[in-house]
Amino acid sequence: MTPREGASKGGATGARKTQGRILVASLTLGALATAGAVWWYYTRQLAAMEEEVVQELTAVSDNKTRQIANWRSERVGDGHVLMGAPVMGVAGRLLSGHGTAADLPALADVLKRLEEAFLYSGGTLCDLDGNIRYATPGAAGDPSRLRDLAGEAVEAQDDRLSDLRLDARSGRPLMAVAIPVGRAGAIVLDIDPQRFLYPYLRAWPGHSQTAETFLMRHDGQQYALYLSELRHHPAAPLRFRRDLTGLNVPPDAALEAGPLLRARDYHGVPVLAIIRHVPDSPWFLTAKIDAAEADAPERRLGWEMALITALIAMVTVVGAALVWRGQRTRIHQEREEWFYAIANDTPAYLWMASPEEENSFINAPYAKFLGTTQTRLSKAWSDSVHPEDAERIRATFLECMRTHTGYVHEFRMRRHDGEYRWLVSKAVPRFSPRGVFLGLAGSVLDITGRRLAEQRLHEANESLQQLSARLIDAQEEERKRLARELHDDLSQQIAALSIATGNLKRQIPEEGAEARAQSDRIHGKLVQLAEAVRRMSHELHPAILQYSGLAAALRSYCEEFGALTGIRVSLEIQGSFEGVAPAAALCLFRVTQEALRNVEKHARVGAASIELQRAGGILRLTVSDSGVGMVPDRAAAKAGLGLLNIQERARLVRGKVEIRSAPGEGTSVHVEVPE
Repeated sequence: MTPREGASKGGATGARKTQGRILVASLTLGALATAGAVWWYYTRQLAAMEEEVVQELTAVSDNKTRQIANWRSERVGDGHVLMGAPVMGVAGRLLSGHGTAADLPALADVLKRLEEAFLYSGGTLCDLDGNIRYATPGAAGDPSRLRDLAGEAVEAQDDRLSDLRLDARSGRPLMAVAIPVGRAGAIVLDIDPQRFLYPYLRAWPGHSQTAETFLMRHDGQQYALYLSELRHHPAAPLRFRRDLTGLNVPPDAALEAGPLLRARDYHGVPVLAIIRHVPDSPWFLTAKIDAAEADAPERRLGWEMALITALIAMVTVVGAALVWRGQRTRIHQEREEWFYAIANDTPAYLWMASPEEENSFINAPYAKFLGTTQTRLSKAWSDSVHPEDAERIRATFLECMRTHTGYVHEFRMRRHDGEYRWLVSKAVPRFSPRGVFLGLAGSVLDITGRRLAEQRLHEANESLQQLSARLIDAQEEERKRLARELHDDLSQQIAALSIATGNLKRQIPEEGAEARAQSDRIHGKLVQLAEAVRRMSHELHPAILQYSGLAAALRSYCEEFGALTGIRVSLEIQGSFEGVAPAAALCLFRVTQEALRNVEKHARVGAASIELQRAGGILRLTVSDSGVGMVPDRAAAKAGLGLLNIQERARLVRGKVEIRSAPGEGTSVHVEVPE
């Protein structure tokens, strides 16, 4: 070997060593880079999967918490509607023992319609001692429970939604809405949680085998009482409680809303849970899933990553990127499927609209309502809206899409069977994290039952008002008839007796002084009787009102009232009262009579004043005194027939009544009647 060949061979060997070192270094660096990339990917996926579990639990708990809070609010709203209904007067009469034959069927009909429309399980009318005055067949009749509910409602003078409690007779959980009937008792509407609350808690969107939602509340400082059924403890409601110290958090914070909670469940299994407080209630909703099921994707991912680590050393970065993209696509698809499952499992009708499409999504309940299998609708969606509402609804929708704002509207929409149903739609704008407008999202609820109930209540109220008007008309007709009888018959007979008494006196000899004195006394009594009959006839139907007008009738009545009672009445009349409608004149005259009677009975005063005005097409009457006065709210709560008669007469002529009073400051009755 020549020196040149040796040098050449040594150079080649050094080059191969260098190349080997470079290859080893490259493989080492490649392995390290691959391991680092795999570890980074694995940790990111773990975080994404845990975030997905948190999002699912958060969405379920928030959705159910809002639904339960809305359900509670609707029950309170039912009580408010019933408080303003005419049936409360019927209930008051039944409690006071002055009910009529028609009152009990009227109350039974209202309670039956409430049960049918709003799924109440029973209704009871009871007094403050828990004594039942009426109950529907399905009502829970525990006297102690009824006494407590009625007492709370009457004390608050507002409807009260009770908490869940075990019924003493049936042993099943019950709730109730108690509506006060004045100060005498309450109407109690029983709520069976098995009809809405428990079935809704049992439902879970998706395909989880261990997921569960349930209600509980504080029971003392460190215990939680379970309010609903549990998967592993069916007899739990209101019977099963648990020590909160086992959750490894402070007892006073264990039931507060917070981040994801890892602890052992009531049956000793590790779980992941989120707790939410139900607004305006002592309840807390827990949404949980077994840790084994939640961590299964992580364990599976760990095995997959071990295999991928062995394979990824032989592939390029492009392969890793493809795997990453595929994983993200799968997660996105699963999230979409989860969203659709949630949307299709809710009983509400949901929809979304994008700037490009007026309806980019409708959920399954909404599609079933419309009778379509599509999840997207074209612009023809407004064809299903009632013709009287379509233009208004579509204009509002387009305006909100343009201005990026929400709306709430009630309208009628045609169901798949052709029937128009009343719906309420609430829409809110959607924005991306960067503030880009994505369209509108909304929910639609069928409120036909509520609208029909409101219509029936309105019709019933109108019927009662018409009956009241007929009763007052009949009363006035009977007054006229009695006035005519008194004037035409009884007055004539008394006059005849007076004449006969005078003739008899003339036939008594002068020496019969005692007989003549007795005749004078009889004649005087007959004169007094004739005057009393005349006043009674005038009270029943003042002829002067018909022939001389309102002003003259009031002057005459004030003079007679002062003469009979000793109360001075000052009358001030402004304007001309010729041509006043008979109904309006009669109303003001009767109101004056009633107001002055109240002055005589209650004011303890020797004077009263009346002002009568006619201006601007309005008749105004004010009857006032400076007597002992009253508290208007208390007077209204126990109003007698006098005040009710004043208000009803004014209402029949489209008038308004205002009573101003305070203890020690007198009372004023103000009436305005349009001509």
